[in-house]
Amino acid sequence: MGKKRIAFFSIFLFLAINVFSLSNAIEGYYGHEDTRVYGAVIVALISTVLATTAFFIWRKAEYKK
Repeated sequence: MGKKRIAFFSIFLFLAINVFSLSNAIEGYYGHEDTRVYGAVIVALISTVLATTAFFIWRKAEYKK
């Protein structure tokens, strides 16, 4: 698999992790479980950074001349 394809699939993987983490953060917030909220938000932020990085890698590979 090429660099472009790996970056493309990793974007979706990181976004799926992000959605799952944010849903856990919301459930933890309503259940007043602070440690669950903080852990889920940290994982979501890391996932967002990785998805953004993967997007820029994919964009560079896609539009390379």
